[in-house]
Amino acid sequence: MPAKTDYSRKIKWKTEPYRGERSIGGNFVYSGENLLDKHLFVHRVAPGGFDWGPDASDEKACQLAIALLAPYKGVDYAVEHYHLFAENFVRRELTEDTWEIKRSDFRSPDYVRAIDGRDYPEHTAPSPEDMPALEDVDLDAITYAEEIALAEKYDDVLWHSGNRRDNLRRLLAIWNGKEDPSTDSVSSSTLYRVQGLSIPSNALSTLVREFDTMGDLAGWICFGRHHDRLNGISKATAKKLTDARPGLIQYFGGKEYIPEHEGREMTLSETTGHESAQQTFRSALADGDDA
Repeated sequence: MPAKTDYSRKIKWKTEPYRGERSIGGNFVYSGENLLDKHLFVHRVAPGGFDWGPDASDEKACQLAIALLAPYKGVDYAVEHYHLFAENFVRRELTEDTWEIKRSDFRSPDYVRAIDGRDYPEHTAPSPEDMPALEDVDLDAITYAEEIALAEKYDDVLWHSGNRRDNLRRLLAIWNGKEDPSTDSVSSSTLYRVQGLSIPSNALSTLVREFDTMGDLAGWICFGRHHDRLNGISKATAKKLTDARPGLIQYFGGKEYIPEHEGREMTLSETTGHESAQQTFRSALADGDDA
């Protein structure tokens, strides 16, 4: 199963017509020859499955609406409009046991007439305020709309890279003490994914070289001072490091999970002028041990 829940990255699935078939074994939806629930990330999104036609349940019709809209119109659009699409298209237009939808159908006058001017039902997508605490949520059972609302609720402390639902699981594991990001090794691939950390490649290499763990690095960035006194870090880059603090807080699941920074290498640096104060993180620590 693909690792990401970003529909926009799966361009090849967008070009295929979508086909629904009702059979004795259940209701199946395909993108070309590929089952929708296996290839468009709806496997965890739609635990109740899909249905269409006037007798379709709210849950199954809405899940199908999200699954059809997201690849063609985008996830944000799908979450905003799926309740309309479920009522006015999935239930009213998809009345046969088999059907097919092409990308061009969403731009056709017939589609517009089928949707425009009807009595729209109430929007049922939950807001972040509607969602319970993360600790009280069954992440295996929530819908896609609930997943997005929950992610928005914890946006300040939620890691944004990769699979959103897995990131919610990761956040809960951090809070429960089952996962400790501070022990993660520092790598370029990890730093590239820290939101807001946009620094030159040579500065990135400096951080990878000078810091062993993400805990050491995040503590230095979030609680340390005078970052430009580290050899290879300019004043401009130091400003970008401080700007990236919110992204590091998301990586750690909260500021309280970032280890405190001892700061002794900064104390040593402050005793000299700026030009002579540039040093490496490791050499500063060594100097401090000799003192």
